[in-house]
Order: sequence, then C-alpha cells, then structure tokens
Amino acid sequence: MNGKYQALIEALASKLGTTAEHLWGVLVQQAPISGVVDLVLCVAITAVMVRFVALVKHKTTTPERSKENPYPRAEWGGDGAAPLAWLAAFIAGMLALFFVINSVHGIVTAFVNPEYWALKQLPK
Repeated sequence: MNGKYQALIEALASKLGTTAEHLWGVLVQQAPISGVVDLVLCVAITAVMVRFVALVKHKTTTPERSKENPYPRAEWGGDGAAPLAWLAAFIAGMLALFFVINSVHGIVTAFVNPEYWALKQLPK
C-alpha cells in the first residue's frame, strides 16, 4: 500500500475514532461478504430472467392442436402483445447481462484478492 492510501486510511480511521490497522482489517474482512452478496444477487437476477423468458415463450407460443382445442391461439398473440413481450424480455435481459458482467470483476476480486478489493473501496 502506498503512502496516498495509507494517508486516506489514517484520515478515515481518525474520523471514525479507531486505528488504521483495525479499519484495514475490517475492510479486508468485508470483501468475501460483499462478494457473496453480489454473487447471490447475480444468481437471483439470472434466475428471474430465465423464468421471465420462459413465461414469455409459454404465453406467446401457439399450443398444439387437439380435440379439445381445434383452433389454438397463443395467449399473448393478438394486438402486438407478443412482440412487445419479447421486446420487454430483451431489454430486461440486456440490463441483467450488463449488471452481471459489471459485477463479475468485483466478485472475483473479493474472493481472490480481498486486499485489492479493500483498496478499491477507499474514497479517491
């Protein structure tokens, strides 16, 4: 850690009424916790997106013809509902992908190199 970061930690520690060593230890211990929280969020967002796409596919697909339903129609087939649903799924998917991709670096850093993660949390 260079002198600039050391001075930042000491200034922050003095404002919080603690030592720089204690503050640094807390930051390093926070890294895996933050990594787990971000990982759980990424998994949850991915699961919701998979479920949302499955729902849109189910609602916009025309079912098989059967004796009970000789003229099947997709539930969201009329009045432009299907393209709108797929557009919403695409936009939500892109936002989810953007969030997950931006989170991967922080997750890996939090587990593999918590000291670097802690340095990145210091104010500039």
